[in-house]
Amino acid sequence: EDVMKVETDVEVTETVCHEDKIAHLQMIQGVIDRMSTSAAIYKGFAATIVTGIAAISFTEVSAWILLIAFFPVGCFLVMDTYYLKLEKQYRILYEKVRNEKIAPDFSLDSRCSKAELYDANATWLKCLQSPSIWMFYAPIIIIGVIIVSLKFAGVI
Repeated sequence: EDVMKVETDVEVTETVCHEDKIAHLQMIQGVIDRMSTSAAIYKGFAATIVTGIAAISFTEVSAWILLIAFFPVGCFLVMDTYYLKLEKQYRILYEKVRNEKIAPDFSLDSRCSKAELYDANATWLKCLQSPSIWMFYAPIIIIGVIIVSLKFAGVI
């Protein structure tokens, strides 16, 4: 009977650990989902601002006001890049828990070594170079430069 009891205790411990692992992974995935939702919201705000700027550029608004109006787009670019970086850090944490490199302790501490960040393309520069960032913000910045330049030149 003692042998049976030991096996049962081991099975119970494995089940608890597996359930903890699943719960921890779900917590991390929830954070990752919120990060990607935030990125979509920032892109929506940036697109709305650019549309508004393009619409008012044909009115008697000062070129300096148009230039200042693009400041929030720069802020959204920085925040979007920051959240992409955080999202990648949480993906590293997710993989550590999934591969059992760390115990499922329900920690959401996403700090990583520089080597881990580099390997996962989670550095500031790599995130800024991500297609989800530059393919969205580069055209917006180009449009902004064109609109403001034309306004300063008096063409519009």
